Amino acid sequence: MKYTREPLQLHNPLEFWMNFPGAERVFWVDRQSDRVVVGAERLTTVRDEEDRQNYEYVFYGDTFFETVRDEKWQGLGDEMVAFRHYYIVENGESFYLHAEEAKTIERFDIPDVRHDYHESSDDFEDWQQLFGAIQRDIKSGHVKKVVGSREAEFTCDTEFNVPSMLNKLVDNNPGCFIFAYEKDGRTFLGASPEILVRHRGKEILSYALAGTAPKEGEDRRTADELLHDPKNLFEHGIVTDAIVDNMKEITSKITVGETGIMELKHLYHLRTTITAEDDTLSLVEWGKRLHPTPAMGGEPRERALQILKDHERHERGMYAAPFGFMKDMGDGILVVGIRSALVIGPKLYAYAGCGIVEQSNVNEEYRETRNKMKTIVEAL
Repeated sequence: MKYTREPLQLHNPLEFWMNFPGAERVFWVDRQSDRVVVGAERLTTVRDEEDRQNYEYVFYGDTFFETVRDEKWQGLGDEMVAFRHYYIVENGESFYLHAEEAKTIERFDIPDVRHDYHESSDDFEDWQQLFGAIQRDIKSGHVKKVVGSREAEFTCDTEFNVPSMLNKLVDNNPGCFIFAYEKDGRTFLGASPEILVRHRGKEILSYALAGTAPKEGEDRRTADELLHDPKNLFEHGIVTDAIVDNMKEITSKITVGETGIMELKHLYHLRTTITAEDDTLSLVEWGKRLHPTPAMGGEPRERALQILKDHERHERGMYAAPFGFMKDMGDGILVVGIRSALVIGPKLYAYAGCGIVEQSNVNEEYRETRNKMKTIVEAL
């Protein structure tokens, strides 16, 4: 497919998003490398890796589990999509790509909305039951770690304003990947700090991001305390080892960086960067291979996922699943869709999870998920 390229400089990439109301569209701002990709109007569903090479940019979004039961998640994820219109900012350039006819791109003021909302769910009892089930399996020796998650429902007096939320997510989350995917009146959005896999030529990069400490509140800790905390180091080590072992099945050329601190607005995380050299698997193939790491599912993987299927009361949908972009030559990046929410009119479903190991405390872990949900709540 041939795209036409035209110079286009916008004050805010959300202006491009707002030119396509009601259309299927995707939003991506990489605040680590200042790349922007905004796509609108589905051109086609990309069939496979060979077909992907026919399009300059392709969006890929998956679901956490292969099957989706909850109606609100139906038809979202588990596909590659090429769009008719793209706004791109990369390598110091800014331009409009379009297949077929161009659209006149109008300028917009980005709304700044303070939503009048309330939390319309109470899931602490569900959390206690999930936590108890995970702890029983840990104590029985079946698993070392399971990542439990929560779904919190919020209701607004009016429809939630997605452009306002996205603008605040970009402003509030330096170093993160701000994303959104809208289809059929539903928008999945968030600000993820975690790279599942990045593909650049032969270089494959992944983050081990596990182990968390709040910067405020009754459980607050310093970065140095987190870096030397046995419980969090144990949890982090499970993730690092699993990613490395997975990569070793494909390549022996692997480099494990030093474990350090990733600082976010409200939290510290332990982070280890892992790189490998490979030219046999595509970005999506690497994504499917690595996902879910023990930072999203647990260890051993299959047993942990079965516990989640049996005991989590909500549907994860695209939460914590691979989300990102590929270019025609195959380079691209997939993050995991965490610090995220699904917006449907006046309803918003926010998602957050945390790794549970034997030393975990049910109340502390619940507070950790509430801290993680601040990413979404502050955007309201």
